[in-house]
Amino acid sequence: MDHDYSLLVENLKGRRYDEALREPVLSDAFHQSGYSDCLLYVLESMVEIDASYAYKVYANSRKIHELIAKSLKKRGYDVDYRYQGALKTFTNILLYGDVEIIVIKKNLSDKPHQDMQTLAMDLHDTLRKDPTFKSIDYSDKTRIRITAQKPTCEIDILPSMWVNSAEYLKTKNEIYRGIAEFDFKNKKVKKYLPFLNIARINSRDQHTNGTLKAMSRLLKTLRADSDDRIELRDSEINAILYNMSQEELTVPLNKILTLLPKVEAMLDKLSKDTSYFSRMLSPSEKDRVFAGRPEKQKEIAKLKATLSRLIIDVKNDLEIHNKSLTSEIPYLED
Repeated sequence: MDHDYSLLVENLKGRRYDEALREPVLSDAFHQSGYSDCLLYVLESMVEIDASYAYKVYANSRKIHELIAKSLKKRGYDVDYRYQGALKTFTNILLYGDVEIIVIKKNLSDKPHQDMQTLAMDLHDTLRKDPTFKSIDYSDKTRIRITAQKPTCEIDILPSMWVNSAEYLKTKNEIYRGIAEFDFKNKKVKKYLPFLNIARINSRDQHTNGTLKAMSRLLKTLRADSDDRIELRDSEINAILYNMSQEELTVPLNKILTLLPKVEAMLDKLSKDTSYFSRMLSPSEKDRVFAGRPEKQKEIAKLKATLSRLIIDVKNDLEIHNKSLTSEIPYLED
């Protein structure tokens, strides 16, 4: 095998470490199945983290929200606050994480780009003065990443503005409301419908027996453990899986390993078919996921290569026990 799966299992345990209990929180199947480290790594990576840990992250987020709101009010801002991120779909791979606070400026001038830049700097100024944070990173010039404590978790702050779609103006249903995300490093603006994306990921997962999110957690785990950094956002990974057909993704959970070659094929197609890659839509079907980002095709190729190596190792491991990817492998609960 190319990888030391005992080490990768330790990485997984580290992401699931409960600071209060002083031990990793893992499924019963992890302790009882008797599977090899290779299979444990793959299957445990797919398991949904208990929702009780999300409440602790949201409690941290609320404190940051209140800190920001107090500061921006003093500076004369009129803003809305919303949330997005892996916790909104429960596709997080960290016990404590991940969530993003969207700070949406309402009172815009005729120079929104400048407004957003000023908002970002004011947010950064507010946050860096708080000594309780372990770290603050605004290196990508799009969102500010905070490492908060008690519990230790990463929380992103995204300065943004509303983009009201025709459907929102017609229905006033906020699920159809969009935002604009400003990338000041690369001088790009991305407009999308985060709440509709989240709703459709959650709905599709329900209709695929939970496999879409299970595959999302696995791909994010592979991204996290890759020696070669893979620059794909959670939302991009979710969108890739959403673009697979519902029928293709729907399998019994005890046969979820049959999906690995299908996901591999999807990543391979995106990494080689530039036309398909460039026109692939987000779950909202209102924007192209990788539009104006050709560099992402190389990142998908890296993720595909990582998954391909994993599939070879899983196959070899199963063959020892006269099993294959299509065999029933009890672990995840239906």
